[in-house]
Amino acid sequence: MVKFEPIRKNPGELIRSEDWNKIQEDVRDDLAKLEEEIRVLREYIDTMALSVTLTKMESPMGTSYGLNEDVPGEVGNYATTVLGYITRQFVLGVEQMGEICSFGVLDFFDVLYYWSGAQRREKGCLEITLEYVDGTIYTELDLFIHDWTQLQVKGDKNPYIEYLLSPNERVWYKYAFKNP
Repeated sequence: MVKFEPIRKNPGELIRSEDWNKIQEDVRDDLAKLEEEIRVLREYIDTMALSVTLTKMESPMGTSYGLNEDVPGEVGNYATTVLGYITRQFVLGVEQMGEICSFGVLDFFDVLYYWSGAQRREKGCLEITLEYVDGTIYTELDLFIHDWTQLQVKGDKNPYIEYLLSPNERVWYKYAFKNP
């Protein structure tokens, strides 16, 4: 907090040089502290405000389909080639388990936002694994994904942040994954 305290003088009274110098030093010290606080706050705000959107990412594994392509084992599609930033969907076959996709992002993040939807609702069906630069691995199991065939209520299991409707009202849900 600012420590400057003014020295009060009546009109016509002289200010001693010691008092004037102290005032100047206090003001300079306070300005230096404020500049440092502003620098720290700007760094904090910059980390909050920095957002990077990655689009058209390729995965070395998994199968991707266009939004207007029929996925084997599913009924219907999104009836469009682009929905917001979404251009492709990575899926596994019906009743299959395994890696859907893998992306290498060499950067830090506090929150990772992703878009998803599932044909069969009411169960945890997504797992996200993070592999850090130092080799440690973190896995979040059984993330709930909402049904893509019709808009669902958010609920309290992995609530979505927003959603996009395709022309035939199929749904993509946006979720947030917090980096532990």
